[in-house]
Amino acid sequence: MQLSELLHTKTKDLWEKRANKVLSHFSFNYPDEIDIREICRKFGVKIKPLDMDYFDDKDLCELIDLNTKAFSVPKAKGRQGTIYIDPDLGAVEKKILLAEEFCHCYAHHISQITGDRIVISKTEAQAKRMSAYLLMPARFIEDIYFIAAEEPVMISDIADYFTVTNEFAHYRLQLIYKHRVDGFSNVKGNVGSIEWLE
Repeated sequence: MQLSELLHTKTKDLWEKRANKVLSHFSFNYPDEIDIREICRKFGVKIKPLDMDYFDDKDLCELIDLNTKAFSVPKAKGRQGTIYIDPDLGAVEKKILLAEEFCHCYAHHISQITGDRIVISKTEAQAKRMSAYLLMPARFIEDIYFIAAEEPVMISDIADYFTVTNEFAHYRLQLIYKHRVDGFSNVKGNVGSIEWLE
């Protein structure tokens, strides 16, 4: 099956539909225009620094793992909440974590800190999936496919195009192909995925 067919199947999952609904409020023409801070503002999600020394809620502070880089506190209604994020993170890591935490605020109404481990694990997977669709929409992945018709496109090129990590790009492409994708190339007039053997 061609990538364009995979991207345009009618059976998009719920998390892709939710991401597309969020993106429908914006007119992003290129993937580097997807501004997660702007998305948070539009939906009323606050972003605050995660600094244990100055953290507002001392009771919540006692429950947080010291290695936590980001977490969110969704409101019970309205797809809003507050994201706390380590201000010292690099721009790409911060973008990915903000997207995941935004997806928690948008889609969930439970605390990641005090919830049951099984429920937390499930909501983490859902937020990661939705954030992949949010930061790497199908319509921009299709651009990569057309470029690959002319020259090979590796995962690092794809990650750079979307301003995400290679790992995140691998994850997003695996949602389409159901296997690891390390790039795309044209072989005898057909563009297909590349998977490096280890």
